[in-house]
Formats: sequence, structure tokens, C-alpha cells
Amino acid sequence: MSSPFEGKVIQLRDDGYDSHAYQYATSTHKDKGTMNPALILYALDDDDVIKAIKFAHGDPAQHLPPRAIAIRTGGHQYSGASSTSGINMVIDLSDTYDDFVWKDEDYTLVKVGIGLPLGKLNSLLKGAGRFVPHGQCAYVHLGGHCQTGGYGQLIRSFGLTADHVQKYRLITADGKVVSVRRDSEDPKIKDLFYALAGGSPGNFGVVTHVTLKVHKDQDHRKSYGYRCEVAYSRELLEKLLEFSVQMDIDNRSADYDLCITFLSTRERPGNNISKIIVFSQWANLGGSHQECDDSFFQDLRKICKGHILSTAGGSLRVVDGSLPLSELSSHWLFPIAREFEYPYVKRAYATRADGQYLKKQKWAKWVSERVEEIESMPKRTCYIAAQIQYSGGRGSKESAMKKNGAKGDTSISWRDSSYIFPFDIFYKPEGKETALKWQERNDREAIVEGKFSKQEDRRYIWGSHDLDLIAAKKFYFDSDEKFNRLVSIKNRVDPQGLFTPNDFCITRRPTSVQPPATQAPAPSLHMVLNDSETGTVDVPYLKGCRFMTHNVSKILGKVDNHSKSAEDKIHSHEP
Repeated sequence: MSSPFEGKVIQLRDDGYDSHAYQYATSTHKDKGTMNPALILYALDDDDVIKAIKFAHGDPAQHLPPRAIAIRTGGHQYSGASSTSGINMVIDLSDTYDDFVWKDEDYTLVKVGIGLPLGKLNSLLKGAGRFVPHGQCAYVHLGGHCQTGGYGQLIRSFGLTADHVQKYRLITADGKVVSVRRDSEDPKIKDLFYALAGGSPGNFGVVTHVTLKVHKDQDHRKSYGYRCEVAYSRELLEKLLEFSVQMDIDNRSADYDLCITFLSTRERPGNNISKIIVFSQWANLGGSHQECDDSFFQDLRKICKGHILSTAGGSLRVVDGSLPLSELSSHWLFPIAREFEYPYVKRAYATRADGQYLKKQKWAKWVSERVEEIESMPKRTCYIAAQIQYSGGRGSKESAMKKNGAKGDTSISWRDSSYIFPFDIFYKPEGKETALKWQERNDREAIVEGKFSKQEDRRYIWGSHDLDLIAAKKFYFDSDEKFNRLVSIKNRVDPQGLFTPNDFCITRRPTSVQPPATQAPAPSLHMVLNDSETGTVDVPYLKGCRFMTHNVSKILGKVDNHSKSAEDKIHSHEP
């Protein structure tokens, strides 16, 4: 008898189940029946993950059906794709892999566990005078982030988090530990790296660690940053967005990054003002002989002058000076888990339109008017969270990756986008209809009428708002060739669809491994499994879903035992 599953096991009818099943998308998608897993398994280590995988394959001898697995690290997926429903289960890795180990004497390669939040990653790197591009949400965990790109404030100057991944450590559907290296000569390993870096997170196996190649502060000694928080007005938002458009028209070098963030008031004591936050920096990509053109920051200061909020009431302090990039990137983080505690209608727009086009379309004015429509409501029922990130232009690391298509190192789509524009609205119950109509108008005007995107609807997996990825594939993948390659890889490494827990996946789960749909009998009906080592296990049929109600960890412990996977045992092989 092998050891049982060591971590915590939460079942559908357990006390406190809702708090364990909760994640970012619960507020919006819970009533759709896609976020109610039969089991939530908090794995402690590799052994637990492998036991959970073996259990999910099912065992006809014990009348255990196959189950799909959703992988959850931070639970920040907007469509709820890191959850599941029916008989299926979630493996929670939020506290399983949080190690941070330097791999070279130069401190440029670091092995990081995928449970590490971005804020902690940033802090650990900063302690060594190192940095890597990453997103602005401090509580997002690395797992999903490095599999969907890793978009953030350093996008023009340094690209995405996924561009810096040299290796993924993966546990496959057959319970093997695989080192998936970017520089592998094995075409199947290269395929797998391609899929993990942008394909669809959690669909190809369980990523436990990544090895990142990071940057040194000392190579960019003159780096400069400017951050301020200003009180919202429609006119000020328009001016700042016009400044962003002018960046492209002026053909600013890749040293310059700019993100404009808008947040409606959170209606809390001392925090009752809608705000705009300006994040900008110059990266000194050319080293010690390069000088910053300070006119960029002078113009920003002029726009913001007279509107900057004081540091009272929790406002962000002004950052304005030459600071190491590891320090600057820490100032770009938001120390909040979510913007508003309400349901939302999510959007993440992108365009390859240039500044001249957006200026002609009066896009900055259009955005400010769309925001003002909500901000001017006499009774507050809706709240906006928006970010406008300039990603195109001369020398942009993101634009330079536009040829990284079906044959590139990563499968990230829409890399020729010039502007990336999450535009979310949260709502109280009485504001739902307003929020839906507001977002429908945004879709029509921004895309169909071409205010922003030249009639091209681009979406990102990290900012998804659909529930069916295959039905919406043309929006999330920039070519059929890329999508078909990903499907081929998925079918090879996970033919049973073990890691296909919902419809927001790269493939459907084969019908041959899905339990037959049955009408739920009376709740008192049980199937009794007699096992000489584990005793009697009740498996009720409830609402058509079978799930374990007793001794789950013992059943999990009956799978083949595996010793802990030491680093020196990790090696590349065919998945």
C-alpha cells in the first residue's frame, strides 16, 4: 500500500466548500455551472500531484470513472478556466511550489516555483539587483502568467515573461517529470515548449517550475521612471491618451514604456475619488553611453501638474527619478487582489493600428467619453477598471516578435499589436443591464465601426471573456496553422483529455473517456465500493455527478507510488 494523498482534500458537500472553490471569476460565472468541482486537492509536492493524476485516470475495477483536472495557482483566470464542474477536480498549487533558486554564478538564471506571486518574485529579484518583465497584479501567481505571455509595463523594452522562460518543468498526463527546454534539439520537446508558452495554460500538463533568464540593473544604470496618481476628469484622461497616441507618431524608441490606468472610486473612507495612474519609464537599453530625452517626462509632468493626489488616504506617492529597473518595476505593481468585489463584464482589446489612425479616429476622445458615461451616472451602480498599454513602435520587443507565428518558439498570438486595452466594467445587481449594454456598445464602436481596431477583433487568453475557446478560436489565435499545431501537440501529450476540464480548452474531451450522462436518482442511493485495504467508500450519485465522500485520500493513495523527483532526476524525454 503506498502512502495516501498528503494534502488537504475538499469535497463538494464539505463545510466551507464555497470558500475553497472561490476564485476571481466566481463572482461572474458561478451561476453558469462551470465552477463547481467535485474535488479540490491541495497538493503538497510532486508525489501528491502524481497520485492525483493517477486517480483522475479512473479505475474500472473500483468503479472509479475518469475525471478531468483543472490546475489552479492564483485563480486569476477571468473565464473560470482554472476551475471545473461535474465529477471533475481542481489541483490547487498555490502553496505547493514557491521555491526560488539561482542556477548560475552570474545570477541571471533562476528556477522559480509557479506558486510564487508576482509581487514576491519581483522582491526576490530586486534583492539581487535583477528584474524580469511581468504583469502589474502583485497577487497573480507565476503559473498561469508565464503560460499566457506575461504582459506588463516593460513590454516594449524587454518583452513578456514567457520570452524569458528557458525551461518548464512539467508533470505529464502519464505522471512523468519532464524538463521542457527552449533550446532542446528534440522536436517533440520543442513542440511542448511552444505549446506551454502561450497555447492554453494547464491544458498540456502540470507546470511546477520555470527557469527564467533575468536582467541586471547594472546594464541599465541610467534608467528613469515617472509614476503619479491623478484625480480623474474626462479632459485629463483624454489628454493622457492623446499623449500615448503621440508616442507612436513620434516614433519613440523601445526604451520608453507607458501604461495609463483608470479606476473608478472604490467608495471607501479616504478612497472616494476615481483615479488615473500614470506608469512610465525609460529603460536605458543602450547602456552607459546613452542619454535620456527628458522631454518625454517633461510633457507628462505638464499634463499631470495640478491634478496629482496627495499621499494622504492611501494614494500612491509620486515616483520621479533615476532608479534601478528592479526598483521601478516594483513601483508598477498593484498591491490589490482584485479591483472591485462585484461581477464584471470583461474585455481586453488589442489593435495593430498606428498612432496616426487612432488620432484620425479620435480614439482618445472616444475612450474618455465611454468612461464618462459611467462616471457621470447620478447613482453609482457600475465601476470601470481600464488599462491602456502602448506596445508597438520603433524597436519594440513586442513588435519584434510579430513573426513568431506557428513555427516560432512560443505560441503567443497577436504580437504585432500596437496598443493593448483591457476595459472592464464591474456592476452591482441593479447595474447589470447597464454594464452589458455599455460593453456591447464598446464592442460595436471599437471594432465594427473601427474606432480602435480596424474591424479586427483580437483577444488574449490571459484576458478572456468567452467560455468556449474552440468556438472563439479565431479571436484568440492569429492563424489556423498555429491552432492546428497546438491541437496536434495536445492530442499527442494528453490523448485522454485529462487536462481538458472545461470548454475553454484547446480541444474537447474525448467522449470515450467521459462518464455517461445519467439522470440523478434519489440522494439516498449509493454505490458501495468494498476494498480490503481502504474499507467501505460511499460514492453517491447526485445531480448526475459521482464524487467521493469518504476516504478520498486513501483511494488516492492506492495509485502507483513515486519517490519525490529530485532535481538530478529531471531529464528531457518524449512526453
